[in-house]
Amino acid sequence: MTERHEGTSEAVRNILRLRRGERAADPHMRGELSLVREFLETIVGSTVSRAQAARLLGLSQTALDRWIEKGEVASVITPRGRREIPLSELVELLEEVEQARSDKRGRRPLAHVIRERHRRAQETIDLDRLLPRPRPRQRTHRTAELQALAYHRLVAERLDEHLVDQARSRLRRWRLDGRIHPRWAEEWERILATPLPEIAKTISADTKHMRELRQSSPFAGILTEQERRRLLRAVEERALA
Repeated sequence: MTERHEGTSEAVRNILRLRRGERAADPHMRGELSLVREFLETIVGSTVSRAQAARLLGLSQTALDRWIEKGEVASVITPRGRREIPLSELVELLEEVEQARSDKRGRRPLAHVIRERHRRAQETIDLDRLLPRPRPRQRTHRTAELQALAYHRLVAERLDEHLVDQARSRLRRWRLDGRIHPRWAEEWERILATPLPEIAKTISADTKHMRELRQSSPFAGILTEQERRRLLRAVEERALA
């Protein structure tokens, strides 16, 4: 392993430590830890190579590639044409894998984590709760909008300070990288500065303005890949029914 790879792996491990510290810290200290974590995330970058991700997860790249091919682990194509793992996905997986190991959940902790993610997705994705049923013979032509609406209503149900801090952190990175229009960034900053119940109500609203705003949502990546896929599929199936 090269020195650069070792540095990236150590940075990812420190990001994990900081995330744990943020959850336990008081609001002032949480903000300080968040800034340090964001600095490390900037150094690592938005994605990690599959080889590095596999080493951190404690499995071979071939095994990780199989999970990616099955759609169980999120991946993206970078501007350089390489398939890599989003840093946010890797960090979430590492936290869950570490927990599975500490609980002695068998010899294949990632497999256990993915099974648990499927179980939670099956329990939590209830489309009748998240979206009103269309009237008989009424077909919708806005499937993508309804998928985003259902996604954010599910996020709203589990909203807490940690998720809001994640959204604020992601928004700051997007601003620095020029990945979001200033107008939308300012709107999201205003929303994220309101109390939790108000944030939940706002992101769950089915209005024209929120439909536009959800296209650049800093809550992207909150759900697991299994929840996201199950939700998208459920909305598509309802639209075709």
